[in-house]
Parts: sequence; structure tokens; C-alpha cells
Amino acid sequence: MGNPRGRLKKRSKIKMLGEKLLINVSRILVVAMLLSLFASAPGSAAAAEDELTLERNNLIEQAEALKAGNEEFPLQISRTDDGSDVNKAFPWVYADELADLDNALEFARDVLTPADEAIARLEDAIVNFTAKIKSDGSDPYFRLDPGPGKIPVEVTAPTNVWTARTPLDNRVPADFAGGTFKMIPYPFADSEGKADVLQINYIHNGQSTFGGISLVSPLSPAVNVPEGATIEFDVYYPKSAQGKFMRWRIRNTNADLDSYLRGYEYNNLNPDWVGSYNGESWLKAHHSLTASSGNSSNFILELHGETGRPAETGMLLVANINITAPDPNGVALPNVVNTENQSAVAPLKSVYSRENDLFMVGSIGTGPVTGTRARHYEIFVDGNNLKADATHPRGPNWLKSVTGAPLNGATTTPGAAEYNFPTSSYQAIRDSGAPGQYKSHAHVLAWYNQAPAWMRQIVPANLTSGYNGTANFYGLGNGVTTTVPVDKEMARRVQFNHTMYVMRHFLTTDTKYGSSESRGVIPFNSWDVLNEEVHESRHSEYIPKNANSWRTSLKHTNWLVAMSDDQIDGDIREHYIYLLFKYAHIAAPNARMAAAYKANYADLPAYMKLDGHDAGGSIDAYVVDNPPKLTYNDYDISTRTKARTVYNMIRELNTAWLSDPLYDGRPLIEDMGIQGHDSVKSTLASDNQYAMALYASLVDQGLLSGISFSEFDLKLPTNAPGGGAIAPAALNVRQSDALGYQYALMYKLFTKFAPYIDHIISWGVSGSGWQGSYVLFDSQSNANAGYYGAMNPNRFILGHSYLDDFFEGEYEKLQDGYKIDLGDLGFYTVGDSKAPVTLTGADHVSAGSSFDLVYGFRHVQGNVTAQDVTIAYDAEKLELAAPPVSTDEEKFIVVDYKTEPAGTLRILGVHLGSGQTNPNADLIKLSFRAKENAPAGLTNVGITRLVTADSAGTETEQAGTVHTVQIDVIDKAALNALIAEAQSAHDQAVEGKLLGQYPAGSKATLQAAIHAAEAVANNSKATQAQINEAVTQLNAALLAFQSSVVVKIPNDNNSDGQISIGDLAIMVKAYGKTSTDAGWDQAKVFDLNGDNQIDIVDLAMLARMILEW
Repeated sequence: MGNPRGRLKKRSKIKMLGEKLLINVSRILVVAMLLSLFASAPGSAAAAEDELTLERNNLIEQAEALKAGNEEFPLQISRTDDGSDVNKAFPWVYADELADLDNALEFARDVLTPADEAIARLEDAIVNFTAKIKSDGSDPYFRLDPGPGKIPVEVTAPTNVWTARTPLDNRVPADFAGGTFKMIPYPFADSEGKADVLQINYIHNGQSTFGGISLVSPLSPAVNVPEGATIEFDVYYPKSAQGKFMRWRIRNTNADLDSYLRGYEYNNLNPDWVGSYNGESWLKAHHSLTASSGNSSNFILELHGETGRPAETGMLLVANINITAPDPNGVALPNVVNTENQSAVAPLKSVYSRENDLFMVGSIGTGPVTGTRARHYEIFVDGNNLKADATHPRGPNWLKSVTGAPLNGATTTPGAAEYNFPTSSYQAIRDSGAPGQYKSHAHVLAWYNQAPAWMRQIVPANLTSGYNGTANFYGLGNGVTTTVPVDKEMARRVQFNHTMYVMRHFLTTDTKYGSSESRGVIPFNSWDVLNEEVHESRHSEYIPKNANSWRTSLKHTNWLVAMSDDQIDGDIREHYIYLLFKYAHIAAPNARMAAAYKANYADLPAYMKLDGHDAGGSIDAYVVDNPPKLTYNDYDISTRTKARTVYNMIRELNTAWLSDPLYDGRPLIEDMGIQGHDSVKSTLASDNQYAMALYASLVDQGLLSGISFSEFDLKLPTNAPGGGAIAPAALNVRQSDALGYQYALMYKLFTKFAPYIDHIISWGVSGSGWQGSYVLFDSQSNANAGYYGAMNPNRFILGHSYLDDFFEGEYEKLQDGYKIDLGDLGFYTVGDSKAPVTLTGADHVSAGSSFDLVYGFRHVQGNVTAQDVTIAYDAEKLELAAPPVSTDEEKFIVVDYKTEPAGTLRILGVHLGSGQTNPNADLIKLSFRAKENAPAGLTNVGITRLVTADSAGTETEQAGTVHTVQIDVIDKAALNALIAEAQSAHDQAVEGKLLGQYPAGSKATLQAAIHAAEAVANNSKATQAQINEAVTQLNAALLAFQSSVVVKIPNDNNSDGQISIGDLAIMVKAYGKTSTDAGWDQAKVFDLNGDNQIDIVDLAMLARMILEW
């Protein structure tokens, strides 16, 4: 048996290997012989109950998986001395290195081998064989585990003697608004061996932008922190704390370090740890960030909180703070050297393009399209030159405060003189390549940052500053130093004119907007109307199911929310976000908008009549054949709470737009722009998938047009494999592989949602993206691991399976058919039918029986006030069993219907209340009956015509659907005849011991079988198969009953019809005989107890029968 302790260690190691292999079983090509190996092995039926046998089976599967490799990288077998017959970039072994594993497999498969011995042999063979698999790592798509590199070791830590200090940020109150701190014993149940923790009791005054607390502790020892060091700490927080805090600011030298909670947002969706303290559930977050190098003797920890929630107090516990650095005695991982230049590798757009039924790929950068941009991308954006501070530096002189005073900086004669346009940047994109080859995305019309000073000073006339737990406030955007109250008509005119001028400068040739016929139109594929207006700290710690909660989750940027003034909680069509997008629809109108604008001109507000159209109130001259897709853009959408908040916002705004007099057939917000400044593993691909499923469901319902990833790049945080890195720093092999793996996951996700995605924009071309993130090409314009992961996601992931544990479960969640759990919204699967209407219900019915169907809307676009639907069916087979009825008369009423001509059902119905703006629901119950003489087979019930009408009377013809029903013709004659026959036999029978009688209890058994058959015969939904089975069962019961009739009385030896003394006399003649005696064949009938002899026992048994007769 060997050394038990060594055996235990080995089994633990092999178990980890096995778990990894089995977790990814869908990726492994297992030899087909495994499917039948144990099906015929002795004792296989008991394998599930035999732990050792199960372990042996699992090890055999692991061994075969090792031999096979996977679908992308089968294991190569070299039959030369130097491996020259294999590609050494991919996994290979020498043929003789297979011997031990093959021998162990043969030994394990031998049914005579004890399971324990088979397990021991296989464990050794698997470990040894795994170590022999080779690859030189020269191909970017495959690498064996390179090892951990230098393991971090602690170099110093705070003494936890904390004292208050002057805040690093002057927005934190010097007295911390009464906040306190102290060290306490670790309070949770798993306290054994745990050090004390720092308790911070946080109080906020509810007015200023930040609250917080600032603390300092000596470091022990004081050290010269080396390059590459990391600060690690844990934060324990109650569920109620999520959203209250913005960041930790940390200093271990003279440099401040920020660990943003918006990046590690505290939430309770998938906690790795749960504890209980103070009567509440607590969760844990781990923070890791690069330490500042240099001499360090003190550690400053500063918490910043925002005015983000109604309850502005809370408690946090901070533990396990230390500074680590790579072990100087360890073995460093080698750096990756990227060797293939962007000009040599296949263009990214050769895979990802609309021509390939996928999506466009693009990058940041405007101007002439050349180099990497020209080869790999087709849509481009500039990060700054279309923001308001760049395009609208001078304010109009008509802008006045509520007192009539002019605003500083708003002194310019109204018109084009207010603006500076980056025309050449986008004209160069238009003019690069073939016409239409390259496209532009515009960023952005409105944002809480980078607005001109004259605009930033605008505040609402009737709202107070600072969050107070409701939506009735304004928040100061970035850069606000002075504030001037402005009435909402003025504030609306500012944004209306800004939108008209900026968009029409490019999309028209009107000289009024600084354009010209000679320059021509500069088209845009899409345009960010609003950026980052949902607050990262104001959405609930729970998925927000309240559809209206988004209103309290906004930043309410002062110069924007001034458009709504005191009506923030009023009519949704007066909301500032609604108005911003409405202006963009007017600025780039389609033909339907132009017609609606002209028809409703008299009712337009005064500020709209001052600009934006010709003298006759027409905007026909500005009609755009393909208007840019109007986009809401935001960050941290991978955070599920924020994703749902934005979903609720889009759903309500876009639903309200459907009944606007200016509705133009396009969603108000057309595209959802997900920024995608993500981090390896810290941002899960599956969390992005949750968000994309939310917005895809809006597309399915006609409430959104598409999705984009607008600023995509990836950071390598300190907890990434191989450690953290900041671009454009070179990456070690483990960091590089992790970067490629996450890019592969994300591009697999993008491909899965391709029908919904307009474009993916990389927030950088080469070197680095935003804040040290990595893009797809390095600073030498060579393709990095991210490029290879993007180009072939499956191949990259399968070739770097050593990282599977780090990215546990992510690949599996991105497979086609995976059901995405949207909580209260149900499950979402990409590719499900998106038909506008549904017919659901029974798919089988017996001739002569009734069945119900439910008719409803699922993906009907726009609002619906009335509908006219015609349903067709085969009148030879079906008939209407009852009038059609509404499933919910508060939202839908069946006004009238008719059933002529035969085989049709035409229904007129109206939608009420919320059923008009959200018509997608079950609507009508339909009751049919299959006719008695209907033949067996399939028949269809179909929606052959459906016309819906909105509140303006505009009619829209919708696509129909078909529901198929199988009619089963049931023949019950044989069953009914058999029931009658069986009942007659039962009724005439007499139980007893005499000839022709039946054994006691036999009639009850037969009657039970008759009742069971009657239940089937009386079931109108019984199938023919069930009827036939009932016949078989009852016939068997009747035969058994008839066979039980007494035809000869047992032990009636003299055949006089009774058991009596004469029978005992005949038995006595055989007394004493045994089975070895002559004549036993005649005598053995008297061996009543079957013991091969006739003795006193047999005589006694017969005597008892005589007495009981």
C-alpha cells in the first residue's frame, strides 16, 4: 500500500488535476472506448455506490484525456529521437513516454485488479506523464504552465496604532463629521488565528461631495519599498454599505494611491465569503494596488464617501493590510517578446465586420486613416474634440440668469460664432479609402465633465444642491466654481441650440451651421448624446426591480438638470435626459420626424421655434437618410446593479417616446454604449454578458436598436496571473497569457451577441489605452496576446488551459445556449425566437376534446392602442368551443369578434393604460374543440393577419405565427368491451374452496384492475397508447382471475369433493417413504412440507385441513 501520508499528498494533487480536467470536460476529446468500457465490466451496476470504483473510473478518464489533448491541440506523439516529426510549439511527448501510462491504464482496466491498487498506479502514471508533456511556447496560441514566478512576500505592514490626521483631500471634513475609528477583535465566526481589525464608523453630513475619514499608522519595519511592490488589504462591509463609498486613498510614500470602489464595487451578488455581525450579513472585498516605491515609514488610509444614499452612516472593517514585493530569491518569469507586426498579421476586420454577419471594429483616433488603423479597423472616435468645452467655448448673449443678469462668458452674437468645430478630423476619415470605407463615431454632446465655463455655472432655479435621498436636487459637475440660477426654458434652449449646431455642422451643408456645399456632408455612424449620467454610487445594493428607481440614481449635473427644474419627478417627457435625446432626433431627422415636426409645429415650445428650422417651420432640408445611431454611453456597466439601473432608465424613456407627437419610428435612445474599461478577472465576462442580455432583450422588444462597446481596453491589476502591469510595460508570459485569455473571453462574448452589436471600439491603437490599460498591439505596433485572443477566442482559451482555474467557469457561461439569469426578468438565451406574437398552449388533443391556446405579444415595437387580428383554423377538424376572452381586462379588452367565414376568428381589441405603452403580454384566451370525426394528424391554428394601431391612428401590419396541434383519434371500443366482460366475470364469480369457486380476495384484485381501466376510459385526454396499455393490463388481470378458479380440491385424495378422513387414510399408506425409496414419484404428492419424506408432520398438516374444512 505504500506510505499513507505520501499517498494522501499525491491523491490531493491528482484530485486537483482531475477537477480541472473534469470542469472542462466539454473541451476534452475523450477516446470513444471510454463510453463503453465499464458498461460491460462485472459489477458496473454497483459502481455508483462504490467510491473506489468511481475514483478509478475518473482516473482512467483523466488519463485518456491527457493522451488525447483537446480539439484544438491534440497531443502529438514523436517516434524519433529528437522530436523532429512533431511541431514543438504544441503539446507532444516521445512514444516511449506513453508506456507507463498505457501500462497503468491496462492494469486499471483489468477487472481482477483491486481498485485501490489500480488507483495508486494511475495516480503515479498521470503525475509522471503530465510532467513529460512538452511545448517550446513559440506559438502565441499555446503555452504550458510556466510556473508562478517570483512569489510575493511581505516586506512591511502597519502596526495598527492608528491616529487621525489632516485629510489628503480637502473635500473630506477635517472633523470627519463625527466619524470614529478603533481596533476591535475580529468579530466573525471564523475568528481562530485572526488578528484584530480596524473598525471605521462613518458619518456623512449629506451635503458636500465627499465625506470620509483619514488615518495614519507607523509601518513596521520602515523600509525602502522596491519597484513592483503591492499593497493588499481586505474590507468587510455590511450589505447596506454598498454604494456609499467611492474610494480609498492610500499613501505609503509621498505619492497618493487610489483604490476606487467603483472598480471593485461592493455588491452582494456573488460573494465568496459571508459572515454575520451586529445582526446583519457582511461580505468581504479584497483590494490590491501597486505600492509607491521609496522610503516608507508611515501608512495613510483615507476613506472617501459620497452623498450617494439616503442613509449616510455606516461601518467598515479593514484587515490584513500589508505591503508585499516579489521574492528576490525567486525565479522570475521571462517576458514575452511580441514578434509579429500589425502589418504582417491578418486584419482584425477580416474576421469582425458586417460582411461576415458580425460587427464593426474600431479604435480611438481621427484624421487620415493610415497604418494600424487602416489595416485593422473601420470606425473611429476622438475622445475629446466633440465635447462641449471644445465645440462650444463661447456662450450666446441671450443667456440670462433668473434676475436678467448676463452670464460670464455668454456674450457672443448667437450663431456659428459660438462654436469651434473639429471639421478636418472627421472629413479626413470620410475622405480616406474608398467612399464609405471608414466611419466615424461622435463623442459626446452632453457630459458632467469638460463643459465650457459659461455653461458649467448654470444651476436650476428651484432645486437645492446636494443629494438628500430623493431626485429633487442638482449635483455639481466637474470644474464648477460659480453658480448662476437659470430658468428651465433658458437651460433647454442652451442644449437645444448646442445639439442643432454641433450635429448639423457635420450632417448638413447649411452655411448657417458652418458647413458648405463644397465641403459636403460628413456622415457619422453613431453619436453619443449623453455620457456617464448614472451615478456609480447611487444604485441599490440589490438589483433594482423598481422601474422608477433610476431617477434617484442620476448625477443630475447642474447645467443639464436645470432643463427639468422642479419637474424632475413629473412628466417623463419633461425629463432632461428625454429632452437631450429628443433634440438629437430633431437635429438629425428622418423623413418621419420632419413630417411630425411640421405637423406639430404650432405646439412646439417657444425656444424650439427660435432656431432649428426654416421660416415655415420645416426641417425637411435637414433630413438624413441614415441618421447616426443616438447612444447613451456609460462605464461600469459590468456592475450588475448599474447595468439594471440603466436598463430601467432606457426602458422608461424609450417607452414614453412611443407616444410622443414627434415619435419618428426610431427608439429615443437607439444604442447602449458600454465603455468597457475592464480589468483582467476583476471584471467578469459573465457580468458583461448579464448587461448585454438586458439590452438585447430591449432590442427584441423594439425598445432599443443595438449595443456597442465604445471604449474597450483591459487593465492588468496586481492580482492578475503574473502580477499587475501598467501599459506599455513589457509583460511576463503569465501576464501576457492572462491578457489574451480575457480578450478571448470578451470577443467570444461579442461574437455570441453579434446580432445586437453595432461596433466594438478599442480605446487605443497601440502601446496603451486608458490609464495604463492594454490594447491589441504593443508600443512597437506588434500584435500582443490580446490580438490573438480576439482573432480566435476558442483556440486561445483551449491553448492556455493552465489559466482555467483562475477564470473558473467563465468560458462555460459564454457557450451558445447558456441561459443567462436576469433575476426577476427571467432567463435569456441568445437566439430564441423573437416573433412579435405568440400562440401557446396544448400541442395534443383527442378527437372530441377541448383545448385552450393563449394569444399574446412578445416583441411588438411601439405603443399599441388597438388591434385587429384574424386567426385561421381548419373548420373540418376544429371548432370554437367558447368566446375569446381577455386574460387581463384592466389592460386589454376584446371589443367584438366574428367567426365568419368558417374557419376564421377575427377579433377587435383595445389596449388600456400601461397596456398601450407596454403591450407585450398574454392577451386573449382561445378555446377550441377537436371535432368527434376529426381524423388523426396535425392541424394548424395561425395568425394570418394582424394590424396594430397607435394613439395617432397609425396602422402597422405585424408578422403572424402558427401553432400546431396533434389530433389523436382514440378507439376505446376494445377497452370498453373488455371492461364489460371483466365486470360480468367478477359479478358472477363466488369466492370459496369448492370446485368452480375463486380464491378469497381474487374478486377484489380484479375489481381494482377494472377501476384502473375505467379511469383511463373516462379520461378525455387519454392517448391511444394509454388506452392500449389499459387493455393489456386489464386483459392480464382477467386472465389471472379466470385461471385462479378451483378445478381440483388440493389433497382430495379420494376425489369425493371434500377434505375428510378418507384422504388421511390414503396418505397413511405412504407413511415413512423417502425420496430415495422406490415408488416415490407416486408418493411425493403426500409430502406436504416438501422435506422429501412422508412423516408425522405431513399427517398433522392434513389433519389440520380436515378440521378446518
